[in-house]
Order: sequence, then structure tokens, then C-alpha cells
Amino acid sequence: MQFDRVNPYGATSPEAIAEFEARRGVLLPAEYKAFLLKSNGGRPTPDVFEVPGWHGRSNELDFFYGIHEAEKVDRLDWACDVYDERIPGDLIPIANDANGNAICIGWKGKRAGKIYFWDHEDELDGHGGFRQDYRNVFLVADSLQEFLDGLMTSEELDQRPRAKRRY
Repeated sequence: MQFDRVNPYGATSPEAIAEFEARRGVLLPAEYKAFLLKSNGGRPTPDVFEVPGWHGRSNELDFFYGIHEAEKVDRLDWACDVYDERIPGDLIPIANDANGNAICIGWKGKRAGKIYFWDHEDELDGHGGFRQDYRNVFLVADSLQEFLDGLMTSEELDQRPRAKRRY
């Protein structure tokens, strides 16, 4: 896996990451912090990932968020604001797809460090509000590195058998 541009908005720092954690009241997994220090956002190639048990089977990753002061929609803080009260509280959106779905990392408890796909098409509670449960959340990898290593092209995906849902 490669990125079209590493640090597209400049490098972040351990201090900037610590400030983010303090603002949000979270402790990011060490593997994700190292990822931010190395790439701080960007578009990966290849970019297709499988979502076990999801009706769409797979999706294309659009962009990883970073910690910077440039493009608002590419900032981790912005993503957290957008998805606040929509995504379960033990997940943080770290990337998006082109359809408004989020790729999240668990930051505490049994989900810490795991990567999840959050489907926005199934986020409403039936009464016009949002629900923060796991009916629209799908485990895609047990770690960030496993997720990155699993990115593939559409052609590679077509050659794989369909995966079953993971919880």
C-alpha cells in the first residue's frame, strides 16, 4: 500500500496528537498515532477493502483524516464533530469513503485498535433521530496494519470468495 502524497497537509507532531486526545477525551491506539506521525492523512493505493457481512460487500476508501489546520473536511477534528452522537462512543472516524460512510478505529475497551466500517444508510432510529449502536457497524480488521495490508484493487477483490460477517 502506498499513499498518493504522504503528509498532504504537513506532518503532525506528538504534541498535536496529545492536544487532540485532550480535546476529545480519548487515548488513541499507539499504532494509529504512529500512522498519523508517518502519513497524517492521505489517499492510499490500492484502496478497496472488503466489509464482511455488509450488503455492499466492499468499498473504496477515499481519504484518511489528519491532524492539521488545512482543508477542514480532511481534519480528524472535523470528522469527530460530524459523526459525534452518530457513531458509537468507543469509535473514532479515521477515514471516509465517497458515499458518506466512515472507517473507524476503536479507542477503548474490547474494540481498542480494531478497524470498523460504519454504514450511514442505516443510522436512523426510526423516529427521525440517530442511534448509536452496532447494527450498522462492521468489523473489518483486528488492527490498523491488518486493514492497510488488506487493501486491494477491484480486480483482486473479484477473485476472492465473499467473507462472512465478523463481530
